[in-house]
Amino acid sequence: MKQLSILKPHVRRAIIENEIMEKVTYLHVPAELDSQALKKDIKLGASQFTDLNKLIEKENEPKYILIKTHNLEQGYLAITYLAAGFERKGGMGLYVKEDEESEAESTNMEEWEESPLKIPLINGRELEQTMRADCGSDVFACQDVFMKSNRAGMKYRPYWMNCIRESICVVLSGNNPFGNIGYPMDIFSMGTDCFEKEDYLMDGLNYFSKNKKVYILHIDPHMQDGTEELPDDSERGNGTWEEDDADYTTDPVKEGCSHLVLGLSADEVSVNLKKETEKNYYKLLFRGNFAARNISTKRGFSYDRLANIVAAILESEKCKLVENIVKYAVKDWKTPEERPIENKDFYFMDRFCRTASMAANGSAAEQKTAKDIMMKELIGMEDVKKQVINVVNVMKYNRIREKMGISGSRYHNVHVMLGAPGTAKTTVAQLMGQIMVEERLLADNRFTCINGAELKGMYVGHSAPRTKALFENYDIIVIDEAYSLVGDRGENDSYTKEALAQLIIELENHSADKLVIFAGYGGKKVNDKNNKMKDFLDANPGIKSRITSTIYFDSYSPDEMVQIFFRLAKNGHYLLDENCGEMLRAHFEKRVLDDNFGNGREARSLLETAVIYTAGRVLAQNKKTYTRKDMQIITCEDVRKAIEQSEYADSIQNARQMPKSFGFTAI
Repeated sequence: MKQLSILKPHVRRAIIENEIMEKVTYLHVPAELDSQALKKDIKLGASQFTDLNKLIEKENEPKYILIKTHNLEQGYLAITYLAAGFERKGGMGLYVKEDEESEAESTNMEEWEESPLKIPLINGRELEQTMRADCGSDVFACQDVFMKSNRAGMKYRPYWMNCIRESICVVLSGNNPFGNIGYPMDIFSMGTDCFEKEDYLMDGLNYFSKNKKVYILHIDPHMQDGTEELPDDSERGNGTWEEDDADYTTDPVKEGCSHLVLGLSADEVSVNLKKETEKNYYKLLFRGNFAARNISTKRGFSYDRLANIVAAILESEKCKLVENIVKYAVKDWKTPEERPIENKDFYFMDRFCRTASMAANGSAAEQKTAKDIMMKELIGMEDVKKQVINVVNVMKYNRIREKMGISGSRYHNVHVMLGAPGTAKTTVAQLMGQIMVEERLLADNRFTCINGAELKGMYVGHSAPRTKALFENYDIIVIDEAYSLVGDRGENDSYTKEALAQLIIELENHSADKLVIFAGYGGKKVNDKNNKMKDFLDANPGIKSRITSTIYFDSYSPDEMVQIFFRLAKNGHYLLDENCGEMLRAHFEKRVLDDNFGNGREARSLLETAVIYTAGRVLAQNKKTYTRKDMQIITCEDVRKAIEQSEYADSIQNARQMPKSFGFTAI
């Protein structure tokens, strides 16, 4: 199983048996880690560390390196990669998991000695205070360790002042002082910004000018995904990066960073785990923790759900969190090889889902549930709503049975939605999936709606991976016009056969952890000639046998169309005269009889046409200022003109061209 070389930073403690029994916190670099491991991990998905390679491969290795990151844990991992890469440039060794004895040792105190594989972690504020103390300032009351040394009647000299050969790391923070990985909180409870006394900090950093490397770790918890990158040398002077006479303003924190970078000739790198890639990274952490414990997974195991829960929990030490989750899941096992791990082993995580969701989205009272939206805001389709709730209920029922250890609870969450165009099939499918997410029956609400023909690849061998990727990247999958995959007559070419074969595999593997819906034109009111969904289902019995239920969407009635029109207007913040209702009803009574009736889409199209006349009417007034009400009212006259325009357009579209006569009367 592919796994990351480092699953978590190895932060350890040692002790120096002097008068104050000084504690040492340091970052341990695994003995056989190297730059090749970094490249492998980036390729696997740890893309936040991509820029580290540039520093390692530089011909003139930097001495001072400023690492900017949103998270202390990620910063420690970055330093581990860098330290290993610099120490063994071009080496081919890979990280070997430490045995249980060595792992246990990391939780105990051990005697301290300076080493290339031990990087002392120094609080930036402690470094600054020490420099101030050396200048004669009385700072002994600032920290517990200084108070101890003051009571002993001696001048305190921290252990790291003797670390003048190997690499060290200074940790800085603009707001929350340094997190809590490996640090006693009483040391890091001081309040001012670390850049207030830059000269003292610079004195401290210059003290280590003869060390191999000085890592300056700046933690900014508000660091965003779009971190500004510095232009490289190729962009300067070629028109893409130019100086100008604009006025510039500086941010105090960034100004402090520039002081460090320029004053120390330090290289700078950002390590940022971005939102769009973090869940894949958490999946890698789970896979790695399983592999490290020789745990196999049951077929169909879902990493998505776990990754989403980890992403939602407000905990900065994500690597440690994943490790603790896996440990808890197997805590009662006799051996790691007892059996393959499965989804139900992580049902205990359900207790954290609601808390995590509320923390991310606000109070539950402020949130409209998908079920409420479907039941209260969608017009008509009462039978459809009942069927959706029935499907959700049977999934919840089976989930409870699984938790009780009752076998035979497998349920294929694969459905067909039939009906005319514009009957809200896609909307209901999306809400159905969201309800399942809210009930913790699906891992996430990643939604996609594709045309069936899009499953077919551009060449032989392309359709299968294309279909497989669909199930890897999404949780709610709607395949609209599914019959377009097999052609008008259900004929299967080599591309179709390949896509269908892979589709059957994915439906079997993901029948419980995805929602899959095949949608299209068909049903009881469609003649055999136009029942295209029947052609699709008959094309491959393997597809048909995996479909659990069929949900039929009837066309809307004239009254329902009027309700939809008014609902769309309200959602668009328009004020519509209720006297328009009869006019609209008369229009839709004619439209529902047309073979090309577009259902809800016609209501939307008619409203958009009415807005065109509204805009022309309002702007024709040529006012200097318009009120909010001016920009919201749609009059009955606007609607009447829209109806006339719609009926005229329909008459043109349905008009038949008369045969041309060539000197004689056409028959």
